Formats: sequence, structure tokens, C-alpha cells
Amino acid sequence: MIRTITKEFTWESAHILHDNNLSPEENETVFGACNRLHGHTYTLYVTISKPNNSLENGMIMNFKDLKKIVNSLIVDRFDHHYINDDELLKDKLTTCENQVALIWALLDDILLDQGIVLEELKLYETKTSFCTLKREVTNENM
Repeated sequence: MIRTITKEFTWESAHILHDNNLSPEENETVFGACNRLHGHTYTLYVTISKPNNSLENGMIMNFKDLKKIVNSLIVDRFDHHYINDDELLKDKLTTCENQVALIWALLDDILLDQGIVLEELKLYETKTSFCTLKREVTNENM
């Protein structure tokens, strides 16, 4: 059995989906309206765990501490920004999939250093469209 906690974060960002290897017509066909400057209200769900035998006061992590980490590394970085200009995304399509992979990379080591396991990220680009990234279950972490 594994116990987890999840915290929700929200921010506003703008981006364009455009592949320089495609013609303008191909970009329009592939990305449609997303091939033009537009914005989203992103919602991120961060789910973490900690080994049961190391829970202090029965807490995986204080929600305020998780909020401080995620706000400083993610929300402050992307809120009201044009994410195509982000140094770690500028050579990639700013898809929800690429964004959630970057968020994982930014959070995982910081949390692991505190004995916290990042279990899952769920990034909503719209109310009905999202990407999920989960820690792979292996024999080592069972």
C-alpha cells in the first residue's frame, strides 16, 4: 500500500505550436489554431509519496512546503510568460507532453533530495485536455 498527497497549481501562459521543419500550410494542417499565438490556463496536479516508515507526524510533506517548491520552480517560471522563449523549451514544441516532462525534470531531484518521491504529474492545458506522467513501477521501487 502506498499513501500519496496531491496539490493543485494554476497559471496562465501563452505559446505557439510551430515546427520549423514544416511548411506554413503543413503547420496549419497539423496544429490548426494552436499554430497561432494563444494562451491557456494550465492546471498542474503534483502527486508525491514517502516511504511509510519515514513519515514524520503522519505527513508525507507539509502542503505549504510543496507549494513553496512548485511555485518557485514552476509557477513563477511560466506564469504570464511566453513559454516558447523558455531556455529549456525553445528547441522543442511546447506541447503539453514536452511541458510536463520538463516540469518532472525540474521537480524530481529536488524532491528526492528531501526523501520525497514524485509519483505523478497531471498537466491540464484546457479543462478537457491533459497529459499525465507517472513514475515507472519497477521491482526496485516495489
